[in-house]
Amino acid sequence: MLFPDGVDHLPRLAQPVDRGLALNGLALAYKLSGQPARSAPLYRRAAAIASQTNRNDNLAVGLSNLSGVLRTSGQLRASESAARRALTLMREETNRWQEAIILRWFGETLAARGDAGNSALSLDRSLRIFTSIDEYDGFTLSDLAQRAVWFGEYTAAGHLANRAWNSATQYGSFERAFILAARLQGETALALNDFAKADERLHHALTRARAVNHVEEEIPTLIALAELRRRQGDRKAARELLDDLWDPAERGPYPLLHSDAFNVMAQIERDEGNHTAASEAATKAYRLAWCDGPPFAYHWGLVAAQKHLQELGAPEPVMPPFDESKCEPMPEVEIDPQDEFHENSPQEAGSK
Repeated sequence: MLFPDGVDHLPRLAQPVDRGLALNGLALAYKLSGQPARSAPLYRRAAAIASQTNRNDNLAVGLSNLSGVLRTSGQLRASESAARRALTLMREETNRWQEAIILRWFGETLAARGDAGNSALSLDRSLRIFTSIDEYDGFTLSDLAQRAVWFGEYTAAGHLANRAWNSATQYGSFERAFILAARLQGETALALNDFAKADERLHHALTRARAVNHVEEEIPTLIALAELRRRQGDRKAARELLDDLWDPAERGPYPLLHSDAFNVMAQIERDEGNHTAASEAATKAYRLAWCDGPPFAYHWGLVAAQKHLQELGAPEPVMPPFDESKCEPMPEVEIDPQDEFHENSPQEAGSK
């Protein structure tokens, strides 16, 4: 109703700040219902309005939200650039709560491309800020759990996922937080070969994700369940679970998750001795994980696909290398500056 002329036109609201809020709200709706690619242009337009009206606080929030959807859409270089710019702006506003949120998005992107040190710096600082100002920290705990899963730190990942679940229970108002924490509890249980717990936690996450159409969590949960069924020897069930996600993964698009799904499919085909089909699936996983090209590739999907192709004796596809000259300079920002929230500083309680 706010966009009677269509979403390509500005909403019929008099004040620029209200137009920006409407654009941001619609972008969020697209993101949470499985269409992050439709979110990005709306977040950019909201950010442009904030810039034109000298609302650096709104601009930082818009860039932060933009960073998140660019990451899930596979634009990792642009995602990192937006997060860096947002972080600089928000520190000028001295809004610690929003800074912690931006550090989450930044850390997620860094972890996805395999940057161990900087992703830990970003997410750890985010957690310290949330803890110090007594704000909800469950999403950051889940992000740290996801990072630990990627880096093979499964016991630590399990502890972090449990803390994220407990935090969601304590606050009790974030449905997405419960879904994310349950999915990561399931993934860590699967990594530790606790199939019973993995089955229960992943089905719990899937049921809740589908109840609220949270596609961004439904897809990775289906992938984890498919891998669980594969390990249990039920390859038919594994294929059926993957069949449920191909369309939403492509529609999003969610290239990082899509790559994970094809890597699971490659292993299913290998288990059945279908080497040609396995090579095709691994090649698709490789192409999807490439994103902008290393160092702005989805590291974990690319490594898994490379391993499949190497073991199958199949060549890696020829992909265009990352070209820095085609990008605007990357904004410089210190991830963990020397202040009261620095890693080695005494933590002080404060308010937003």
